[in-house]
Amino acid sequence: MQTKTLTIEEFKATRRAPKRVEDSKPPENFWEYVSAIPPEDFGVFDCRAGEVTHVYRMGDEYEHVLINSQFQGVAMVVVVDLTTAHIYGHYLLDLNPPGTEVPTGAPN
Repeated sequence: MQTKTLTIEEFKATRRAPKRVEDSKPPENFWEYVSAIPPEDFGVFDCRAGEVTHVYRMGDEYEHVLINSQFQGVAMVVVVDLTTAHIYGHYLLDLNPPGTEVPTGAPN
């Protein structure tokens, strides 16, 4: 399966009036896509547990599905294009302040 790593510009372009939703229904191949994301796109972060606690709808165009990492404030965001019901791409979102160090003992 082909994946697409979004640039910061592409990711930001999908962000419009975010609203947290509980009724999201991901595309059939969602977890297949997540499994196909290259390991280097995760850096030192581990999202393999597949824990999704937040989904944000961006108007009628996109949904951002956040797959938590082992550290607070970092998640792999899978962007779903609602107009085509396909995955647009993914982006590693780090909400921690710039310069925040990865905790000791994190895998390299």
